[in-house]
Amino acid sequence: MTLTALLWDLDGTLVDSEPAHGAAFDDALAELGLAVAPDFHARMLGVNEAGVHEALVAETGATIGLAEWSARKWAHYRRHAEDIRRREPVAAVAEDWAARGMPCAVVSNSTADEVAIALAATGLDAVLTTTVTFADVTRGKPDPEGYLLGASRLGVAPASCLVIEDSPVGAAAGRAAGMRVVYHPQTPADDPATRAPGAHYLAPDGDLAALVAHAMTTGDLP
Repeated sequence: MTLTALLWDLDGTLVDSEPAHGAAFDDALAELGLAVAPDFHARMLGVNEAGVHEALVAETGATIGLAEWSARKWAHYRRHAEDIRRREPVAAVAEDWAARGMPCAVVSNSTADEVAIALAATGLDAVLTTTVTFADVTRGKPDPEGYLLGASRLGVAPASCLVIEDSPVGAAAGRAAGMRVVYHPQTPADDPATRAPGAHYLAPDGDLAALVAHAMTTGDLP
């Protein structure tokens, strides 16, 4: 089937928001007098807010509810918005295809406020106006609900969508939605076939612009 739409993950794919998320998380954690293992942030890559909260409670024994935790972290995230950066050349590729009139959407496990802040901080809100956030779904990634909703909002068939993701969790969601997926992590994957089965692995230094152009022109990945 011809590829007629691009669906983009946000955090780690279009933008590097991890410094802002990490600082906000650490600030909220310090307020509560809690501590987590050094690898906690790495383990939470691609996990939605509810999943992070669940892991936090399990690891620390904290009794804080999801709503209170989210409110605390959100307050700090706003303060750290200036730390959010575009991830190039991915952001430029998205801008280019959106400018050509290609239907594009952002599908994120983050909250609506977090998505709005990240897009505004990086100037991507001018071209990426269709979004699916954690508030729009009942199940976050790796469930395919978000990507299926993204296709629906663009008015295209799931099979005609190309997904760009940086995490195995997100890649699994795209594959479960019946879409072609490019797994383009920020650091080299040890075993892409195991970490993101069924997705096309593109190394961090790979040419995303050429790959997307090939896919959208031929209707398939190499």
